[in-house]
Amino acid sequence: MINLIYPISLENLNKLKNAEKILYTGKVIFVTPEALERLSSYYTLEGIPLFNFLGEFVTYGTFNWAHNEIKNINISKISNYFDFLFSSGTNTLIVDKLTSKDLHQLQHYNRPILKTVSKTIKCEQAKVLFYKDLKNGGIIECWLKNQPLEVLNFKDIEKVENKNNA
Repeated sequence: MINLIYPISLENLNKLKNAEKILYTGKVIFVTPEALERLSSYYTLEGIPLFNFLGEFVTYGTFNWAHNEIKNINISKISNYFDFLFSSGTNTLIVDKLTSKDLHQLQHYNRPILKTVSKTIKCEQAKVLFYKDLKNGGIIECWLKNQPLEVLNFKDIEKVENKNNA
């Protein structure tokens, strides 16, 4: 098992091999489609980003404030914003399951994707950064400790396509 500690450069992330297991300690940015729509609109109107995703790990699901965890992790809901996220500097996405459409779309960015080993992501600390008025929290900074993840690297695409639940 490889221990990764935030921050992690894209160069180091790209060195990870398909199916490697890691323990990640650090920050994850939780986003909702509504929050991404607002950020994208702001950028279009103002020409500058309101939030910088540079070097961040991003995910989407259901944020459970009672248990301080992210569950129902499904990045398909934010697939319309992959271009926006990666062009804004996102290093990778944390996923649970990927559809074949998501796999095909993510292959274009040629970045490793991190798959959850457990069905939830447990946050040590969490705070809303933007859009507290949105249901499910908008944009939330979530700090993790030793979160088990598996690497899905598109350099070895045959193995990714045959991956169960990938």
